[in-house]
Amino acid sequence: MNDNPLKKFFFNVMTSGKSFDGMDEARMDSLVRYILLNSLIFMGGSLLFIFGFENLSTGLYAAAFFDILMGCTTLLGFVVLRTNAPFIVSGLLTVVPFMFLCAFFAQSGGAQGSGVLWSYSFPMMAIFLLGMKAGIILSSMLFVFIGLSVFLPGFSMMTFETSFAFRTVAVYALVLACTIVYEQTKIVKDRWVARLTSALKAERDEVTAMKDNLKDGVFMMDADFIIQPRYSRALGGILSEESLAGRSFLELLSSSVQQKERETLHDYFQMVINRSYDAQMLEDINPLHQFLYVHPATGERKNLRCSFASVDRDKGQVLILGTIHDSTVEVELQAQLSEEESKRQEEMHSLFEVIHVEPRVLNDFIEDAEYEFDRINAILKDQSLDSSKIMVQIYQCVHAIKSNAVILGLKRFAAKLHLLEDVIRDLREQEAVSFEEILHITVELDKLMKIKDGYRNLIDRIKAFNFGSDRMQEEQVLVQTLERVVSKAAEDLGKKAHLTVSAIDPRALSQGPRRAMKEILTQLIRNAVYHGIETPELREQYGKESSGSIELSITMKNDTIGINLSDDGKGLDFDAIREKAQSMKLIDDPEQLKDKNVLTRVLFSPGFSTAGEADMHAGRGVGLSLVRDRLKELKGAVKLLTEPGKGTTFKIVLPAEAAASSGVRTA
Repeated sequence: MNDNPLKKFFFNVMTSGKSFDGMDEARMDSLVRYILLNSLIFMGGSLLFIFGFENLSTGLYAAAFFDILMGCTTLLGFVVLRTNAPFIVSGLLTVVPFMFLCAFFAQSGGAQGSGVLWSYSFPMMAIFLLGMKAGIILSSMLFVFIGLSVFLPGFSMMTFETSFAFRTVAVYALVLACTIVYEQTKIVKDRWVARLTSALKAERDEVTAMKDNLKDGVFMMDADFIIQPRYSRALGGILSEESLAGRSFLELLSSSVQQKERETLHDYFQMVINRSYDAQMLEDINPLHQFLYVHPATGERKNLRCSFASVDRDKGQVLILGTIHDSTVEVELQAQLSEEESKRQEEMHSLFEVIHVEPRVLNDFIEDAEYEFDRINAILKDQSLDSSKIMVQIYQCVHAIKSNAVILGLKRFAAKLHLLEDVIRDLREQEAVSFEEILHITVELDKLMKIKDGYRNLIDRIKAFNFGSDRMQEEQVLVQTLERVVSKAAEDLGKKAHLTVSAIDPRALSQGPRRAMKEILTQLIRNAVYHGIETPELREQYGKESSGSIELSITMKNDTIGINLSDDGKGLDFDAIREKAQSMKLIDDPEQLKDKNVLTRVLFSPGFSTAGEADMHAGRGVGLSLVRDRLKELKGAVKLLTEPGKGTTFKIVLPAEAAASSGVRTA
């Protein structure tokens, strides 16, 4: 509306101060009715007052009173129209006086009988302002009055010719009929438009409700990738943005995709707009089919899945319809399911690995592993040790656990321990170990402890099924474990060997450091199979049995435990020991390189091994080093005897009280 005060005042008067929505057709129809009614009020009211004052001046007081009364009624309609009273009230206050005015013109005749012509406009005014029912009633009443005026002699002040009378009533009837037809047609049209509008509104409300309640973000963007004003409510939540209209979609992804990926995305959107490929092909090459969204400001991360399609608009404009689905929870659940599946697979593999192991032996392995893990924990807490010693001692503990795992055929667990050994070996050779590197080892150890706990759960289940069965004696557990060491190592190395136990004093196992003895014997037996026992072919060439023999005896006398372990292998290879000692610069004196006692002591040095490559059984240089350290802790001693081609014997002496004094558990 123009800001001109005069125009604003005029518009306010003609619309009775009402406001109308230009987009609403029904409201605009009411606006026309208000303007027409106010126009009729001013025109009809003015005429009534003019005629009233004219009659008053000529002495026709009754007619003057009636005209002025009708004029005042019309003005009352103008006042009522500006209130909240129904429109028909003001309409009646205006139309009825206008009807009397038309009747007066028809009865008075006017100039040459032209007064009746005023009545032709009444049906349109009455029906348009009052509606069909009231308008037809008043129009019919005026029709009867006009008929009496033109046909009945003496009723009107003028005498009308018959032909004029017929034309007058015929024209009035035609105007009335046309008005009725027009208004009825308009009513039908308005009803149809109302039904259509209602249907469209309902459909729009449904679409809006669906859009606002969609879990996915739906939006439109133009060829410049600018988001259009109408988008689903969920879009803001998914992208963590409040206002998205007018913003560049590519800018919103600035922290989520690299510059090169943005160029690819730009090309992809052009293909969507140009419809370069069919919908399935475009979906297959969609760069945002699944991607990690990073909020540009907060850095919040979400897993999103997008799809795009082209939509035609007016004047040939093509928009891109985008749909964004927040798949963060789905991805997390999938990862969780994968983790659970991996865990179940791990449990199944573990079950298959341990199902053939005697529960008492497996329980013994778990207790030994827990003991070594406790040792590692104590080592890490010992602030008096430097990083080098920490790595050496942890390395020995991990190696001990791995050795026992290999014995029982726990391949997957042993493989993980073997990989951790690689890491610790590299750190052991460094001058200093950082906190981050130790933390990494701690994390890996925690994973291994969880696997160990899984074995514990399995053994508990197996025990539940085997409830009531006889328990194995300590001697049986030890012998069975060592026999597994021999058979497993021989099988993996392509050799044949067997363990012969000549004597085991039960007191040595019950009173002595059982766990440490088993750990020492495990390392020595594996060492014997790997380095001492020859292949079946070589043994037969040397006139030996194809299967190597390892003999064990454990005795106890005067609180002293004696362990003898001998094999009938090839004996120590002093040439190989000498060469390795030189390469590792463990012996500088040439004379000492000739001394077999010195070379024998070198075997117990950390990291020393004559094996070519490290595997599950040897090559780390840990086995004999671990034996030396355990004997040192137990205040024991070892004597090594060897004869080329005949074999090697380890003689170990341990005080029985070492089990208590060293803190080594015996059960």
